[in-house]
Amino acid sequence: MPLPGVQVDIQGTSDRNGETDGSGQVNFVGMQPGTYRARFGGDKVTPFEREVIVRAGLPTVIDVTLNPAPPPPAPPPQPAQPKVAAPIVGPPGMPQVLSIVDLAEKQLSAGNQARRETLVACSGNTRTTLVLLNQDQPERLYDSAETDYYVVAGQGAVRLNGKDSGLAAGTYISLPRNTSHSIVRRGNRPLILLATLNGPPCEEAK
Repeated sequence: MPLPGVQVDIQGTSDRNGETDGSGQVNFVGMQPGTYRARFGGDKVTPFEREVIVRAGLPTVIDVTLNPAPPPPAPPPQPAQPKVAAPIVGPPGMPQVLSIVDLAEKQLSAGNQARRETLVACSGNTRTTLVLLNQDQPERLYDSAETDYYVVAGQGAVRLNGKDSGLAAGTYISLPRNTSHSIVRRGNRPLILLATLNGPPCEEAK
């Protein structure tokens, strides 16, 4: 069948180029005698070349049969999207309504331990404890939990980057994860803190 839209390039003494029409033909006039290289190509055909000799005063006819171009390669498969692991959430706990002051007084009457910790609430990824310190708390760091402290009673200091910030009843401390800190007790009375960890499931918090 005739092939329209085929690009034809003639290179030699007289260069010419053009596209075949609806009947699959293209004509070039005024060609100088000589040897030429004819190239046929396009998006739908396989490129083809032929040598042609043009003689003076005579028309030169080039009759070629072209093969269809191979289909384009299939696009590469899309890379698989990495699966994002669902966050681990602990079980919901029970609602709690209680007096922190009464719980603190109960801790004070339980002896003179260096550190005493009482679980206040545990639900999902939040764990709250009441901490009584009779000695300084060594430096610690939670790499997977945000930490909040609220001073219920007593005096002390929180040490961050070698700098102490004073603590008294009513002081609130918020520490992002991976924040190294220590808590120092001051005075003769215990330092009582309400500590909340937000991050790992509450039953795994340490």
